[in-house]
Order: sequence, then structure tokens, then C-alpha cells
Amino acid sequence: MFKSFNVLYAEKEDFIRENTAEALKFMSMNVTAVSNGEDAYKAYLKNRPDIIIADIEMPILNGLDLIEKIRKKDNDTQIIIATALTTTECFLKAVELNLVKYLLKPVSLLDIKKVLTTCVENLEYRSEKINKNFNEKDYYNLKQRRLYVDDKIIKLDFHEREFLELLLRNHPKIVTYSQMEKQIWKSNMSSPAVRSLVRNLRKKLPSDVIENISKIGYKVNIES
Repeated sequence: MFKSFNVLYAEKEDFIRENTAEALKFMSMNVTAVSNGEDAYKAYLKNRPDIIIADIEMPILNGLDLIEKIRKKDNDTQIIIATALTTTECFLKAVELNLVKYLLKPVSLLDIKKVLTTCVENLEYRSEKINKNFNEKDYYNLKQRRLYVDDKIIKLDFHEREFLELLLRNHPKIVTYSQMEKQIWKSNMSSPAVRSLVRNLRKKLPSDVIENISKIGYKVNIES
């Protein structure tokens, strides 16, 4: 059941991390194990795991701040907290982060297996919606982060990919200029930069996929 799913496991305690990582591998999962929140975020950006298991008390970047950082752009990755912390503050913050489960240490392998089963069920349900089809043959795969046109993979640069995914994740809503500025540029963006981005991306997509809504922003046209 777990085969082919990628797990990012962040735990500062060496003994717990090594033993749990081995157990996850025994379940046929592909595991990346790290000891702090900063390395976890780097591994997340590089590997785009299906599931993240993280402690709260980690050096450099704690688990809640790590998840909050991820959730700013990603609500799909299945995230589990495994921690000894039981403070009300942690619980309240965790509730806002769309977690699958808040597990209290010590965590048994049975507990992990149960929550992983829930994660996999969620992922399998969402996988039906992972391909965003522009027409009968051209589509964008959100998991692979790849654009397929005429049965070929079309290379996108960073801003093109981020903009297209922003449009797709917000469909059928309009993505406003302020959303683009906040989520893609992270700073002031110029009108020429926006026009250049859209023009270049349109050349790589089937016709009429990106629609400009005058003075508001852009939307994407995909098949239902």
C-alpha cells in the first residue's frame, strides 16, 4: 500500500530518527531523514515529498514554523506532527496548519502505520485531480510539476512554473496582481515583468489557456 510514496522525516534525536526511518523503509516507503527544520525545508523544496513527519522541537527551525512556511504555498502535502509537547499554544497553532494528525511521543509503529494509511488514502483520492487538462491531450501534472504539450515535456523556468501552478490551484477564481506579487515575486513587481512572464508562458501552452481579466489579474481555462 505504501510503495512509491516519498516521506520526509524530521527528528532531532538520532536514535528515534534512525529507527523510525528504518521502519518506514521496511514499509516500502522512500524516506529522507533529517535532524533539523532548515534541512527539512531544503529537502522539501528539492524532493516535494508526499508525506512529512516532523517533530516540533528541532534546531534552527522548529517544526511548527517549518510547516507554516510550507503551508504558505502547499496545502496538499500530508503532514504529521510527532512530538512530546502538549502545550495549548502548540495545539492551537497546529490546528491552523491542516495536519493529518498530532501524535504524542512516544509514538508506536502501529500509530504511525495507521496515520500513514490515512495519508495514503488522502493522496490516492487527490491523485485523481493531479492532472490539470487544457484539452484532450495537453495537461500539467501538479505532482511532477511538469507541462505536457503534444506528448512532450515543455521546460518552464521558475517564475513560469510558479505562476502556472498559482493559476491552476486557484481555478476557477481569478489570480489578482497582488496575489502574484506576494506569492511569486515576494517583492515589488513591474508591469513589464508580468507581461513578459505571461507572454513567454503563453508561447509554451495551448492557445487561450491564460485569460487576462482587465485591471484585475489572470485566470486559467481548463477542462472540468
